[in-house]
Order: sequence, then structure tokens, then C-alpha cells
Amino acid sequence: MAQRWRRLVKSGEGAATSSIPTHEGPDSVAFNGTARPGLRTSLVVLVILGLLVSLYGGILRDLAWQWWDDPNYTHGFLVPLFSGFLVWQRRKQLAALPPRASWIGLPVLLAGVGALLLGDLAAENFLMRSSLIVVLAGLILFHLGWDSFRVLAFPLLFLFFMVPLPATLFYAIAFPLQSLAARNAAWTLDHLGVPVLLDGNVIHLTRLSLGVAEACSGIRSLISLFSVAVGWAALTIPGMWGMAVFVAAVIPITILANAGRVGVTGLIAQWFGIEYAQGFFHTFSSWLVFVFAFVCLLGIHGVIRLAQPRRQKQAP
Repeated sequence: MAQRWRRLVKSGEGAATSSIPTHEGPDSVAFNGTARPGLRTSLVVLVILGLLVSLYGGILRDLAWQWWDDPNYTHGFLVPLFSGFLVWQRRKQLAALPPRASWIGLPVLLAGVGALLLGDLAAENFLMRSSLIVVLAGLILFHLGWDSFRVLAFPLLFLFFMVPLPATLFYAIAFPLQSLAARNAAWTLDHLGVPVLLDGNVIHLTRLSLGVAEACSGIRSLISLFSVAVGWAALTIPGMWGMAVFVAAVIPITILANAGRVGVTGLIAQWFGIEYAQGFFHTFSSWLVFVFAFVCLLGIHGVIRLAQPRRQKQAP
């Protein structure tokens, strides 16, 4: 009996320590409460996402349909993707910042909700759609603080390019561009020896008359190229001056390219007939305007990048 007891004691020496229950592993993490902050954060994120979907689901659906139907805003599909790419580029910088909640985010958040309600009451799509960006800014400030907001400020602001302009502002820009395109085209045709008479936005030639419509004003190219230039400058041009010059160059480039398009359309209609200036050529010429403007921006980008090292050397 004593020998058997000794054998049991010897065999239990190695297992004695392992037989004591320990609180390690997933169950122990939950037991000690270390998983509760992560679970709490996940619940908060899910609640916020649920509220945003309930508030903005229908608004974003209608926005996507306008991107699809309105040729002036087809670039809207790419804007959120580019903003997401900018956030992904800053992921390490964001991960290194400790969350420091700021109460300033609360009035910003309330301002976004107020803009949503006001836009709903006034049936103003721009207010309702842009309020989402203000709400996101308020949530970032309220939960993460100023440091994280500074990192995410540009991706947030870039989202405004996905929101179509209010109709009043759109036509306030389009009408002057129509008149400018008609005047520039008439001036070009006159200097090329083509008899021309300008009556408002209508260009009278000897064989026909051409009306410069809203679609020919160049505002479509201006909106798209402006968003492209801002994103391009943010990725490749250091310094605010270089970015400002590059983005501002979009305006004269677009005006020049669109005037050339209207002038060439008038020449083809005068020489070959109106049927040759419509249809395929009209669609193809709009792509040529964009390609021409893109090539011009590429040249300006190269000049700015060459000038920046010289300016840095001259600086004391």
C-alpha cells in the first residue's frame, strides 16, 4: 500500500502544477475584462454605421443614380475611391496617434444634422448630401480628436467633389461660360477668314447657324478637370504655391480647349455641312477637349516640378 502511494505521488509531481486551473486564453481575457474596450469600440462603430445608413441610405442611392444619369458628374464614382486611397496612405500616421476626443466635434456634428434637416425641409439636395461630410468631420473630432482630424481633413474635403452643385450655382457658372465660348469661337472663325455674326450665344455663318448650348459651355470639363487637378496636385506637388498654380491653371486651359472645340465645329459645319459636325464628331470632340487639357496640365506639372528645386535653392 505504501509503495502504491509513493508511485501515485511520483506520477502526480509533474502534473500537479498543470492541474491547477489558470485564467489564460480567450476565456481568461473576457474574464479579466481586457476584451471589453475592443468590444465596446466595435459596438460604437456598428451603432454609428447603422445610424448613418438609416439617415443617408436613400440620399446616397439617389446621388449614385445622378452620377450614372448626369454626364456632368460621372466622375463622382471615383471621388470616394480616391478619398479612401488617401486615408489608406495615411493609415500608419493615424495608427500612431492616440485618440483624444474633443467636445468641439459635438457642435460640428449637430451642424451636420441641422444641415440635413434643413435640406430635407427645403428639398435642397446639395445641403442633404454635403451634410454627410460635416457629420463625418464631427464624428472624427468627437471620437478621435484634432490630431486625427488634421490627417483626415483633405480626404474629407475632397469628398465635396462628389456632390453635384446646386442648380442656381451650376447655371450661374454655365451661362457665362457659354457666352465666353461663343465669343472666343466667333473671334477665332473671324481671324480664319470665315464670315461670322455673333448674336448672343448663336454663331451665324453663311450657310447655317450654331447655338452654343449649356453642354458646350465647358462646365462639364471644368468640374471634372478641377477634381482631377486637386487630387493630382495633392499626390505629386509639394507646397501650397505649386498646388495653387496647378489647380488654377485648369480654368484658362478649359476655356481655351472649349473655344477651340466650338471653333472647329463651326469650320466643319461651314465646309462640309452640319451633319458632319454632329453625332460622332460632337461626342469625340468632347473627349479631345479632355485629352488636350490633360496634356496641358501635364506640361504645367513638369514646369512646376522643375521650378521648385530652383526656388528652394534661392530661398535663404
